[in-house]
Amino acid sequence: MNRSNIILVFAFFILSLSLLNCETDAPKVTTTSTEALALYHEGVALAEKFHDADAIEKFNTAIELDTTFAMAYYHLSRSYESAGNLAKAKESINQAKKRSGMTTLLEWRYINAWDRVLENDYTGAIHKYQEILEEHPNDRHALFVIGKTYRLARNYPESVKILKMLIDKYPDYAPGYNQLGYTYYEMGDYKQATDMFSRYAQFEPDEPNPYDSLGDMYRAQGKYQKAIEQYKKALEVKPEFYTSFRNLGLSYFGAGKYDSAIVTYDKFLETVTDKKLIRDANTDLVEIYLALGQYNKALDNIQKVLELSETPLRRSWAIAKKGYIYYLQNNFPAALNQLNRSMTIYPEAIWAREWRGLVLLKQKRFDEVLTEAEKMKTLIDKYGLQGYRCSYSNLLGRAAMEQGLYDEAIMYFKDSMELDPSSCRHPMAIAYFKKGDYQRAIELCQQILNNNKNHALTHLLLAQVYEKQGKTEPASAEYRKFLDIWEGADEGLPELVLAKNALK
Repeated sequence: MNRSNIILVFAFFILSLSLLNCETDAPKVTTTSTEALALYHEGVALAEKFHDADAIEKFNTAIELDTTFAMAYYHLSRSYESAGNLAKAKESINQAKKRSGMTTLLEWRYINAWDRVLENDYTGAIHKYQEILEEHPNDRHALFVIGKTYRLARNYPESVKILKMLIDKYPDYAPGYNQLGYTYYEMGDYKQATDMFSRYAQFEPDEPNPYDSLGDMYRAQGKYQKAIEQYKKALEVKPEFYTSFRNLGLSYFGAGKYDSAIVTYDKFLETVTDKKLIRDANTDLVEIYLALGQYNKALDNIQKVLELSETPLRRSWAIAKKGYIYYLQNNFPAALNQLNRSMTIYPEAIWAREWRGLVLLKQKRFDEVLTEAEKMKTLIDKYGLQGYRCSYSNLLGRAAMEQGLYDEAIMYFKDSMELDPSSCRHPMAIAYFKKGDYQRAIELCQQILNNNKNHALTHLLLAQVYEKQGKTEPASAEYRKFLDIWEGADEGLPELVLAKNALK
């Protein structure tokens, strides 16, 4: 073969490699160390399986070997965000940005887009990801992250479109099914979500996260027993998969299996040392003890949460929750003191506005309640806090009910339930009870008890409804169920006094 033919063959070989690289899902990564590169790829593989702690260790070791390794910082940031450490995630992406002069254009676009995601600028992030896809239409990571970003931005049709494209191109890429499952899950399409999570589990049978994802989907539908089964499967695969540990506790709580929930959290707290995980477990325990009427224990747990809350926002929430517990104890001066303190630390604390409104409502300060509601609406509109629309409608509904405007109250509760079907069933049942529509009140109580047979305050309300109907035996049975559930409740609570007096 003459020299010119050799050159032509070599050129064709290089062109073929270039074309293959256009189809690859793993673009070249800029680093000065082959050892760091190997650790980086190990970290990416671990991150895709949600082994965040192990992935973080790999990326940090890679960075020790090559301090200029921008993409290692990028993926380190993503792993920190996945683990719930937003401060570390932002710190890592800032380190990646400082090394922008040592990256390719593609790498810089990834870094810049993720930086925007961390700042909740989804539109800006999507624009950068689209620039990547224009030049690299088969870039697997780009398809994955833009599909996820559309989901975060609640643009579900585009998220479905991109993620379907991803799994069409890469049918063996398990994370694609997980992400598409969560898009369907947030859309309320549980059938499609179940299908995606089931396919995800088929690809990763020896990983805990597919079972955890299925558990999340069942828990969202109130199918707590099915959720419990999935979380247990996840923990059989990996006992230290703490996400499933906590979700198992939440499922027991949702099902009204309070003793099992407390045992789960106690076991969880024996095994973890991470401050964030300890804080979150104590946060959940607060809700369990509130459901049991054990407000003093809830105060102990919220104090632990406060001690482990490092940011003003988290401290504000913990202090406000303390105020809410005082409200439940009818200690209104202490409640207002904590809620005002919460807003001093974080002036836009919408949670404090809601709970402050409830305290003012008990004091019949109706104009001030409406002022708090308007401030909530302003914050919702300003920051897009759609999740708080339920709380806003709940506060207005309770205010109307307290003034005897039961139809208006029911209207507000229905508004809330359109956003979250389980959000206001109990107060709406109270409104129907006070209105005298006992049948509708009973129906709503039964809906609550279908999901949680140990919802104590629902048993108490049902007892009062039956009592009004002159159904003495069913009323007594419901009062006893309430007292059984609240057996360990704080002494002297009005609800306890009411139930005990009814059984005399």
